[in-house]
Amino acid sequence: MRWFNKTDYRSFYLLNATQFLGALNDNIFKLLVIYLLINAQGPASANTILSLAGGIFVVPFLLFSSGAGILADRWSKRTIIVYTKVMEVSIMTFGLGAVLLESEIGAFTALFLMATQSALFGPSKYGIIPELVENKMVSKANGSMTSFTYLAIILGTFLASFIADITDKNFAIEAVFCIVVAIVGLITSLGISRTAPQNSTKKINPFFLYEIYQTLKASWKVPHLLPAMSGSSFFLFIGAFSQLNIIPFAMQSLGLSEVGGGYLFLAIAVGIAIGAVLAGQLSKDKVEPGLSCITGFFISIFFLSLYLFASSLIATIINLMLLGIMGGAYLIPFDSFIQVNSPDEKRGQIIATANFFSFVGVLAASFFLYFISEELGLSAETGFLAMSVITFFFNLVITGRFSSLLFPFFIKKILKRFRKLIIVAPVPTNRSVVILRSNSWLDAILLFSCFDKLNILIPTPFLKAFPWINGWFDAIQIVPPELASQSDLESVLYSIAQLHEQGRTACLFIKPQENSDRIAFNYKKILTEHQLDVVFAHGTKERILKNAIFFRWYQKKITLNFAKD
Repeated sequence: MRWFNKTDYRSFYLLNATQFLGALNDNIFKLLVIYLLINAQGPASANTILSLAGGIFVVPFLLFSSGAGILADRWSKRTIIVYTKVMEVSIMTFGLGAVLLESEIGAFTALFLMATQSALFGPSKYGIIPELVENKMVSKANGSMTSFTYLAIILGTFLASFIADITDKNFAIEAVFCIVVAIVGLITSLGISRTAPQNSTKKINPFFLYEIYQTLKASWKVPHLLPAMSGSSFFLFIGAFSQLNIIPFAMQSLGLSEVGGGYLFLAIAVGIAIGAVLAGQLSKDKVEPGLSCITGFFISIFFLSLYLFASSLIATIINLMLLGIMGGAYLIPFDSFIQVNSPDEKRGQIIATANFFSFVGVLAASFFLYFISEELGLSAETGFLAMSVITFFFNLVITGRFSSLLFPFFIKKILKRFRKLIIVAPVPTNRSVVILRSNSWLDAILLFSCFDKLNILIPTPFLKAFPWINGWFDAIQIVPPELASQSDLESVLYSIAQLHEQGRTACLFIKPQENSDRIAFNYKKILTEHQLDVVFAHGTKERILKNAIFFRWYQKKITLNFAKD
């Protein structure tokens, strides 16, 4: 962990330990309640109990996340962390009483209170990270935190099942264990150094939906912040559905018990822990949402694979592990982006709003599970098929919104391993308009390595047929091929002016066709008349023989230069 420079090492380690123990307790106690009630009411009630437990767990996050975020911006986040750990000890003690009485109402009440404590804890535990580490290290810090969180989920899921097995379902022993874990978590929280409050003057509004609306309006002004919040929320939707659906899946498709199904979730949790660490390493000193866009499609593939190989235990474990790895790599860039790009004085509120929508996703997962299993009568494996389709289309939208960040990531991490890019002429300024004539989209994407911020404009007659493209893709915009009318000219000039105000370079990507020379000449003539600097990008390709120890291969070299004609 030597990647921190200004970090208070001791505080960060203790924060990680406090979060680890809290996540451990959440998972043990949640499964304890589920196992207790299934044992009392019978396996036939499993889907109903799982859906009800998921819904009860999520309601406090919807009710209290906004207020918790406001508190995190007013008080020292360390103070809030300590107080919430005191609450956890009290709640676990209440939970022991509910278990001893075998009270369904008491067990669900304890679950609700535990979720309330977690909702109050959330904005402070994540909001304090940028106060403990440098911004360039936030991705790795989140990777470490998420990895330990899912190690806690792994251990919690295992212990909930293991203790139930070895004690012959003596759930009181598990409840006592939860109290001990809560006490240790309180002790570790006391060692975190106090951080300065942000001194926000904002007061808690009981009409929390209005506060969330105001936070969303403020977030809209920060590029890509709302899509990042959406991606983080979607992760909890698919994660919650997977955790809830895995027990019915194990019982229906693999013939396992409900406790055996609990063990299967370990494969996902192990994968997420691995994926979180890998995401931190791949991101290095930057936040890379482009990684999330790529891994999102792999998540869809592994959901589909779960459906196709539902009867095989080995294939299921492998698919769950790979699903978890992609999920961990999917989540970290989004969470890191939210923490780094949120204004300091509103970071707690923005994280709280992200938490709110994340747990809307968890609640939606509970309703979705109930709907497909009870109302439609579909099998658990079919539920994974439905999730594959939902994930694919959601990720299409997210990829479009992050395309200006995806393409540079794609070049740096993937494309440059197979292609060598050589720039032989000075790169024009960001306020230039670049005209590229090429058959290959890869040539256009390679231009993202030359400019800090780039948008691709595509002259095409299909603008009227596909106007939604300009709202979907962040880095790609369709413009008219001809500038014959005044409205077309004003539209293009306005688009270029807007890009230049944002510090972005505009690149006209013209594919060679029958009238491409005329389109390029027409654009250059008119844009030059309006005092815009127009340059042409020229690329040449050749194959270079590369030698390795055991084999040889060819690598494409692209020579890129810029000229006025």
